[in-house]
Amino acid sequence: MDKYNKIFKKLDEKEFNITSRELKNLNSLGINTIQELLYYFPRDYDDRTNIKKIGELVGEEYVVLKVKFLTITNPFSPSRMKMTKARATDGTGVIDVIWFRMPYLIKTLKTGEEYIIIGNVKRGYNFQMINPEYKKLSNQKNFDKGEILPIYSSKKNISQNNLRKILKKALNNYNNYFEENIPYDILKKYHILNRGKALSIIHFPKDKKLLEEAKRRFAIEELLILELGILENKYKEGNLKKRKYNISEKKELVKEYLKNLNFKLTNAQKKVITEIYKELNEGYFINRLIQGDVGSGKTIVSIILLLYIIENGYQGVIMAPTEILAVQHFLSVKDDFKTIGIEVELLTGSVKGKKREKILSKIGKGEIDLVIGTHALIEDNVEFDKLGLIVIDEQHRFGVVQRKKLREKGILSNLLVMSATPIPRSLALSIYGDLDVSVIDELPPGRQPIKTKWINNDVDLEKAYNFIEKKIIKGRQAYFVVPLIEDSEKISAKSLEEYRVEIENKFSKFSVGILHGKMKNNEKYDVMQKFKNKEIDILLSTTVVEVGINVPNATIISIINSERFGLSSLHQLRGRVGRGKFQSYCFLISKTENDNSKARMKIMEKTNDGFKIAEEDLRIRKSGEVFGVKQSGLSDLKFIDITQDIKTIKQVKEISEKYLESTKGDIKNPYLKKDIEEKFV
Repeated sequence: MDKYNKIFKKLDEKEFNITSRELKNLNSLGINTIQELLYYFPRDYDDRTNIKKIGELVGEEYVVLKVKFLTITNPFSPSRMKMTKARATDGTGVIDVIWFRMPYLIKTLKTGEEYIIIGNVKRGYNFQMINPEYKKLSNQKNFDKGEILPIYSSKKNISQNNLRKILKKALNNYNNYFEENIPYDILKKYHILNRGKALSIIHFPKDKKLLEEAKRRFAIEELLILELGILENKYKEGNLKKRKYNISEKKELVKEYLKNLNFKLTNAQKKVITEIYKELNEGYFINRLIQGDVGSGKTIVSIILLLYIIENGYQGVIMAPTEILAVQHFLSVKDDFKTIGIEVELLTGSVKGKKREKILSKIGKGEIDLVIGTHALIEDNVEFDKLGLIVIDEQHRFGVVQRKKLREKGILSNLLVMSATPIPRSLALSIYGDLDVSVIDELPPGRQPIKTKWINNDVDLEKAYNFIEKKIIKGRQAYFVVPLIEDSEKISAKSLEEYRVEIENKFSKFSVGILHGKMKNNEKYDVMQKFKNKEIDILLSTTVVEVGINVPNATIISIINSERFGLSSLHQLRGRVGRGKFQSYCFLISKTENDNSKARMKIMEKTNDGFKIAEEDLRIRKSGEVFGVKQSGLSDLKFIDITQDIKTIKQVKEISEKYLESTKGDIKNPYLKKDIEEKFV
């Protein structure tokens, strides 16, 4: 294990025998350890195995030719561009080879000697190669089959050749430090390459077949580390399936709360509540994702379950990703809970001093029944008397480690996580492998699909403004969302302050409110409350409104520079409207010429279905970008396409489950254990 630990230590220029400049260049690529260096996999390959005879050439292709030069000249060019032109043959035909801006090659190249030339062949009057790479054949050993060269993501300060030399040195000196981190039984059963061999092949493959085997090995490895890291706690906790704590069937507080609601629960909501009730009553450990589209009513489901657990003598927690969303949750339940004798408190980063100390003391003594907050809840000094149920809202913003930290504070550690970002099945298998999944697939009655239109010219924009004005005159309210708070020279998007002037001039008859993340908390709450009370007609905001704000009278949202947002964000923002009985509208304002952006606008116009939108977003972009799941490890996957490789994902999940079942949640392989710890640190 001592040898293995060395690969995680910082690169040392003396020990590794590189210059301080080379070390600095490696650090600039995010390479700080031997492990990071040998796991800095090529982004592509230069395949030089297509060795052909000139007589076999048919059309344009990338080839390797072995030739002798018949003539080498510096011909005159009408454009005065200096060049070297050579005529070459291999006995089966003739090809013209031209190097622009390299007249000095006439002194380097020799007629009659054998060379390898590598590049794209074009067909003109004769076959031609422009600016090919060339090598003296006598300097190349074993070139009969050609070669496959790695191409790395790099910067100007470090060349491909330099990176290749450094990687070769690292493989020679340290490859044997990389002990096998996939259990031998799994390697054997699924015919997986061993780690050392796969590392050598992935960087310097001898042929395409072996390269594919190495890629498969690392695809399985990265998924295995991710899945085991997510699942190991489930199998440790699985030994505690039945708890010594009894949950009764009394639901008096729940009944009282439901009686005061001004709407009825949907069948989908009732179904989810019933299945969780049943598990609690039977003494099972709750570890569940509640998934539903924007506006499907996930929050009310979690509130009812929190009330149920509080009635049984335990405390509850709601953790939200932003202070605005935490405050929204707090304001929405505070008064109703007070009338039924439930003590609720808000704990965020802004709560400081004596007030914070008082809240922490009351939480520790069990005097607060429900705590609503942000990341502040997972700080070490937050201690609960009898925490029984944790609800995490907007789950995709939190990682596995944060879930674990909060669970460790509870006696029962029942966990419900909610996501309003619909997640395709393939992705859910990876991120939420440790959770059971409940889906609320029904919107409350009376909800109408939101009509969405892409506005890409000034004429349509003027029409949209006139339409918005008419709706506000009729008593409705509107959102305008911008992607930036202040001016940026790097991004061609108008700032919120610029738009404030434009919107106030355009809608001078109406009151306009401003909302952004840099405002003081009391200012934010004041603006939100005024908008809710119809004192503000138009709310001009940044993406802080993406989640949590619920104003049924607001029926129009205009998303400015909508090309700046991903599909899932656009769908979330659109979900701020369509929450009442009136028809709602979404205007996507963008003059984009980018094909991907245009595709996003068209998808948004076509469908309101969050699951279809999520699938499309995954197809267009990387999973880590879509869901903000850096903490979950998905954005680090190099060999898996989360939308396509469903078979591999399922297989590795099954392998992980069987392994953990056999070990009762204990990772027996010390090297695998170390890799999981490094990933989930």
